[in-house]
Amino acid sequence: MSLLTIIQNVCAEISLDPPAAVMSSADPQIRQLQILSYRAGKDLLKDHDWSVLNTIRNFAATGVIPEPTEPPDDFAKFTTNSVIWNTSRLWKLNGPVEPQTWDRNTILNSNPVPQIWRMLGGKLAFFPNVATETMRYEYISKYWIAVAGGSTYAENWANDTDTSRIPEDLIELSLIWRWKRAKGLDYGEELENFERAKESAIGADRAAQPVSLSMPYRGEVPDNYWPGTIISNS
Repeated sequence: MSLLTIIQNVCAEISLDPPAAVMSSADPQIRQLQILSYRAGKDLLKDHDWSVLNTIRNFAATGVIPEPTEPPDDFAKFTTNSVIWNTSRLWKLNGPVEPQTWDRNTILNSNPVPQIWRMLGGKLAFFPNVATETMRYEYISKYWIAVAGGSTYAENWANDTDTSRIPEDLIELSLIWRWKRAKGLDYGEELENFERAKESAIGADRAAQPVSLSMPYRGEVPDNYWPGTIISNS
């Protein structure tokens, strides 16, 4: 589907004439639907860490604090339980640290091992920052739209052929209740349908439970486990 088909499907649902185009349309109803569809996508972006938007970021440290280009422009938020790795030293950084810890280490010019990190002015800062070392972290991209359905991504609609990277049926269901609310109509049932569909989609997209790699066997067998049989002589 695309922006055009999303709007066409919703128009059919709410008894409006489906448009032949969206972005070039002068119809205020279609323009309103386009704006509401953007809001629907933005809210869905906040509701869940969609796996399709999960992005792995590798970069070479510049030695500058904070890093001038980290995180990148499409950064929305770190993934849940995300950590920052120094893959050159094979350790994960400690953080985000509170200002007191950061100030103490940077003012005293200490050498914390592992390094520490925090966000400063919207940029990623870690200390000590050694140029050329390779760093890695994961984040959720805010570019939830695929431009013309391709591999270039954006934050807002630009073409009728743009597609949503978030499940488009959720965009449609969200758009229906938003339109009814904007018109002063009862939208309770439509909102409930949307919430049920969203819950189901999030459940299907949710990552599996984390697995500990520190256990020696599958099934998390404890270190002191002995598979034999103890026979009492008493």
